[in-house]
Amino acid sequence: MSANAETSSDDAQHGLAGWLRATAPLWPLGLARVLYGVLWWQQSKWKVPSDDFGRRSGGGLWYWVHQEIQFPTVPAYKDFLVNVMIPHWTFFGWMTLITETFIAVTLILGLFTRLGSFVALGMAANITIGILNVPHEWGWTYTMLIMLPAVFLLTGAGRSFGIDAFLAGPFERAAARGNRLMRLARWLV
Repeated sequence: MSANAETSSDDAQHGLAGWLRATAPLWPLGLARVLYGVLWWQQSKWKVPSDDFGRRSGGGLWYWVHQEIQFPTVPAYKDFLVNVMIPHWTFFGWMTLITETFIAVTLILGLFTRLGSFVALGMAANITIGILNVPHEWGWTYTMLIMLPAVFLLTGAGRSFGIDAFLAGPFERAAARGNRLMRLARWLV
């Protein structure tokens, strides 16, 4: 094999690997993470406990859950809403508010960003399953709602403009010394 053929083969392998491992500045992901967290914060504000999460006024969370029931994407999900969520409305209202607030705080602060992203991914999937068939809802909105936390989960986006940047080093060192809890904590940042 000639030197040129060998170099060409190496370049092709490194080119593909380089393309898959290309690096970019982290700050755009940090900024996107903060803005995505603000979106969750804004959306959590209309889950109002004093209105029993929309049950009294017919608005807010109550309205949207009833849209999901009226226009189900998955019949089993409708059954869950009707038979489990509605009878335990206040509990699920609080769980929704707490979960969305948790997502917002972790992503805005960049604190345990991967954990917040994982929870956001689950919540976004839940919302997507429920609302995808509701008239006048744009499905790509929910695709983006799912994709952004997936990107944050895979990239460590809290290490730019986030508290995770300060936690990563100490967690890495403690994990290297064999601390099992820090191995998990290291991944969460």
